[in-house]
Amino acid sequence: MAGLKRYAKKMKIGLWNIDHPETASGSTRKQQRFEDIADYLAHANCDAYIITEANAAMNLYDYSCALSAESPFKSSRRFYGSPNIYHQVAIHSKVPIARSEVVEQINGLRVTVGNNEDCLVLYGNVVTIKDQWSKTSDLTYTDRLNQQIEAIRNLPRQRTIVAGDFNLRLGWPQKLSAHRAVKAELGGDGWSWPTEERDDTVQHVLHTRDLIVDLSFDFSVKYDEDRSSGLSDHPFVEISASFLNKTNA
Repeated sequence: MAGLKRYAKKMKIGLWNIDHPETASGSTRKQQRFEDIADYLAHANCDAYIITEANAAMNLYDYSCALSAESPFKSSRRFYGSPNIYHQVAIHSKVPIARSEVVEQINGLRVTVGNNEDCLVLYGNVVTIKDQWSKTSDLTYTDRLNQQIEAIRNLPRQRTIVAGDFNLRLGWPQKLSAHRAVKAELGGDGWSWPTEERDDTVQHVLHTRDLIVDLSFDFSVKYDEDRSSGLSDHPFVEISASFLNKTNA
């Protein structure tokens, strides 16, 4: 039918904060978690993954990977021996992936995935709270939030998805002003925010309005109360994005 817009292309993207899994540490429990996370991602079979609190040692078969700058945030509870290299953001993709430079390279990562006719811009990020434990940084959460808002405002307004750990959610009193800032600065700036009203995760998704986006959440992967089972303190989020190819736009 003439003039009918058909959303002919679809891409499945996984979002997950995996809480810096460790390998080769000598701990059977930590090794099992590392392997179970890799196995979960393999079976989820997404076209691309936006992974936060990532480990470069986690190689996913048949995926190419881009990484943010190595994380400067160190924890005494984590094993830093080879082959572990920790990053705030990793993006894995089965389809062609091209990286673009960003101003803040530790907590943000921008790539284009796909071919010319069916490409998407993906921006993975963390609005980090880790500066409070750093001896080399005096930045606050608000500083980091403002950095990320500015980075998002500089992204294209077509075929773009932002996904990451914002360390805020609706109903968290201490982050109410941050929640309002995201809505005020980005809600009227060409972005849809489907996770705006969720109070069960600090992981968020924003997207340009030319996309149709559906989300599903798997909370079964979260740690239980004593962390004796589960893979992360965050749910896995599946993002299904549909968009017009250029011949139908």
